[in-house]
Amino acid sequence: MIDLIRSHLKNYHARLPKRVSRGGQAKSLSRKKEPKIYVFSVFAAWREALRAFELVFEIDSSLFRPALALLFLLQVFIGCRTSPTESSGTTPQSSAGVYVINEGNFQRGNSSLTVYLPDSNTAYQDVFALANGRNLGDTGSDIVVYAGKAYIVVNGSQKIEVISLDGYKSVGTLTIPGKRGPYRLTILNDAKAFVTNISDTCITEFNPSTLQITTDRIKVGNNPMGIVGANGKVYVCNSGFGYDSTVTVLNATTGGLIKTLFVGDSPREIGLGPNNEVIVKCDGRSDYINPANDTPGSILKISSDNDVVTIRAILPLVTYGHPGRMTISNKGVGFFQGKTGIIKFSYSGTGLSIGGTPFAAVTGYGLAYDDATDRLYVTDAKDYTQPGDVYVFDVEGQQKAKFQAGVIPGAIAFKR
Repeated sequence: MIDLIRSHLKNYHARLPKRVSRGGQAKSLSRKKEPKIYVFSVFAAWREALRAFELVFEIDSSLFRPALALLFLLQVFIGCRTSPTESSGTTPQSSAGVYVINEGNFQRGNSSLTVYLPDSNTAYQDVFALANGRNLGDTGSDIVVYAGKAYIVVNGSQKIEVISLDGYKSVGTLTIPGKRGPYRLTILNDAKAFVTNISDTCITEFNPSTLQITTDRIKVGNNPMGIVGANGKVYVCNSGFGYDSTVTVLNATTGGLIKTLFVGDSPREIGLGPNNEVIVKCDGRSDYINPANDTPGSILKISSDNDVVTIRAILPLVTYGHPGRMTISNKGVGFFQGKTGIIKFSYSGTGLSIGGTPFAAVTGYGLAYDDATDRLYVTDAKDYTQPGDVYVFDVEGQQKAKFQAGVIPGAIAFKR
C-alpha cells in the first residue's frame, strides 16, 4: 500500500476537529472520549481514501465499495496485523529463480523478499531478513534484476536497497531525498538508471554501480508511476492519480524533454515489447461523486522511432471495468487485470487485439510474465494482512503451480 494510501491514512488525523487542552495546546479528538465526532471525521476522509485504494491497487472498486469501507474502518480502528510471514529459516543456494517483493502492511516495516525456485517448486520466505539480520523496510514497490544484483524500491522507506544475488547480502542503499515516494525503476546501463517518485512531479537519475544520484529532480508530469527505456529515451507515465493523461518522453543521455504525449486518463503501467515498441495501459478516471462520469481505460502502442501513438484500444467499462496491473511479453502478447479475470491481448505491427473472455478467472494484485519459460505469474494479496499466494499459468491459461509468499505480494523479477 504505497505512498498515496499512506498519506491519506496518516494525515486524516490532521483533518479531525481539535479541542484545546488546559495548557492551551490543540489536541486531536480521542476516538474513545469523543467517538461520535471522531467517527464523523473519519468518514469525511473515507471518500478520498477509497479513491486512493483504487488508484494504488489498480482495482475497480465500484462493485465492492461497501466492503472497502469496512476495510478502511478496520485499518483505522484496529490497525494492521504486525506478525511477519513465518520464515522457512533458510535461504536458497541458487540465485536463479523468481523474486517476489511483498509490500507488507504500511508503516509496519514488514516488507519482505520471497524467492521461488521453479525446478524444485520451493519458496523461501524472508530471504532478505535472513541474509542481513534486518527487515527490508516499509512497502516494497518494485524490483529489477541487473548485473548479478537485485535493486529493490522500498517506497515507504524512501530508498532503493541493493542486494547481491550471491548470498542475498545488501551491497548498498540509495536514499531518495524528501518524501517523494520512489515507486518504479528502470536500469539502462551500468551508469544510468531512473526511478519515478509517485508523490512528486519528478524522476531521479542515479548511477546503479556507485548508487550516487546524478540528477536529483528531472521534471515530468503529476504522480509519475510506470517507466521504461527504449531507443535512447525514457518514457514516463504521469498518472496524476486519475487527473493526468500524459507520457513524458526524455532524452536518456541529457534528461531533456523530447515530447509530451497525451495518451488517455491516468496512464500508469508501461512495458517494452519487440522492436522497442512501447506499450502503455491507462486506467481511466473514477468519479466517486458521480460514477456516470467515469472514463474508460485503454491500451496503446507508441513507436519509439518517432514517439507517435500508432494504435489505441479503448477498454469499455461495462466489459473490463477500470483495468488493473499489466505485464508485457517480448513475444507480442500482454496481460492485464480486468473486472472478471486476467485478460490477454496481442499486438503486432499496427494491430492490437484485446481478448473478451478471461485468460484466467482470478483477481490478481501483481502480474509478471517470464519470457524464458512462457509462464505468467499472478499474485493474490488475499485480505492484505495474511501471507498471499502466487499462481503460475502457462500460455493456455492452465495453472501449473502455486506457492505462498509474504504479505501483499506485488512486484516480481526473474533471474535465469
